[in-house]
Amino acid sequence: MQNFKAYEQRMDSGAVQVALEGAGAQIFIAPGSGFKLYSAIYENRQMLMPTDEPLQGSASNGVPILFPFPNRTRDCKYTYGGHTCEVKKHGEPRYLHGMMIDEPFTYNYGVTADSAWCSGVASITPDKEYFASYPFPCTLKLTYTLTAESLRLDYKVTNDGDETLPYGFAIHPYFDKMGDPDSITITVPCDELYEAEEMLPTGRLLPVEGDFDLRPAKGEKRGLFAREDKNAPAYSSHTVGSFFLDHVYTGLDSSKRALIHYEKLGLTLALRASDEFKNMVVYTPANRPGFCLENQTNATDFLNLHAKGIPTANILELPAGQTRGGFIELTVIKD
Repeated sequence: MQNFKAYEQRMDSGAVQVALEGAGAQIFIAPGSGFKLYSAIYENRQMLMPTDEPLQGSASNGVPILFPFPNRTRDCKYTYGGHTCEVKKHGEPRYLHGMMIDEPFTYNYGVTADSAWCSGVASITPDKEYFASYPFPCTLKLTYTLTAESLRLDYKVTNDGDETLPYGFAIHPYFDKMGDPDSITITVPCDELYEAEEMLPTGRLLPVEGDFDLRPAKGEKRGLFAREDKNAPAYSSHTVGSFFLDHVYTGLDSSKRALIHYEKLGLTLALRASDEFKNMVVYTPANRPGFCLENQTNATDFLNLHAKGIPTANILELPAGQTRGGFIELTVIKD
């Protein structure tokens, strides 16, 4: 039987972190910094990009939570339900990643016979200084659960207001390149990606071709799927170091997994999410020690695309008084 642990620690800065341990893994979460998971150690190896500021409430490290509008918002403005809004927080325009990324969460944690977990809750209410930027009262509940099989993030959104709630949800994980991006292969089983102009989508979808094709290779026999296993993952031939990407792919559902294969480590990270996560942002910068595969429900700038009647916005809308949620799950597969 696995020995799971959950406990909190106070840092020298006064900030609190919550640790989850078990199944060869150690997970560290910062409830006061947007409920960011900022460290994930598996078999004594850090899987996330190293950073000098792990508790920083931003999307530059760890696994930030992006809500209610992940990614970019054109000119920091949008219109929905009769509201015309400028996106600001602390008096500053917020072009990227919504309002919760640096929001403090209340939290609790615990263990069961086969898991360790940590839950966090934060609300957007009329007394928030940024409420005019998103005038839709709501509550976001997040739960990380570590088991012998996986690390899972469950989320629930509750509409606390009287109007329909428009939202999107995403994570922004920075995985470590382990010093050799040419030995890491990424696979995203999507047939299309968003056409973009100046990092903002037109709403048109394009077929993946050439260097943009991250789909599983066909007929290739190496690594994991050299085994006689019909369910074993297949890899694309696209390595993290081979081509710069900052693109939004689409066509995922809960039956599909994105894969990160560390050839030198002999293991694969598999990302699977509930059906509303149709999109994945793939970001492979050459000048950073990390890269991103980001499960995301919506298109970039989805509120403005929706206002134009563009269906590829993939907006999520929640009636007053209702709650809806989903999950993102990470599984480690060894060769």
